[in-house]
Amino acid sequence: MPVRWTAAAEARLANIPSFVRPMAKTGIEKFARERGSAEVDEEILDAAREFFGM
Repeated sequence: MPVRWTAAAEARLANIPSFVRPMAKTGIEKFARERGSAEVDEEILDAAREFFGM
């Protein structure tokens, strides 16, 4: 299932260093899908950040 990204979430993703960004994006999308979300927004990013301890 494809996951949509809000503009605000994409802007925050752009702040992640480029060498780790693809892995972070994949992990965040998996995190969102596991929680039944079809969209990554700032709330999902905050929850993922807390979950992954970042």
